[in-house]
Amino acid sequence: MSNLYDPDLTQWLQLSGEYIGRVRPAAERVEWILFFFEQIKPFVSAEEYRALLDAVQAALQAQKQA
Repeated sequence: MSNLYDPDLTQWLQLSGEYIGRVRPAAERVEWILFFFEQIKPFVSAEEYRALLDAVQAALQAQKQA
């Protein structure tokens, strides 16, 4: 992931991460993350969206085990 960089997108995601992590209550964090996925959904096919969810789930499992 360290090879991903877009000056605008990186800044927006960092600001969003800070806002979700520091400002919003912990009980809302998962909902905000899911909201982000819902924003992607209209721009990809149903198959791509399912593949995205599967890949994210696998990456999260890998992080849990690390």
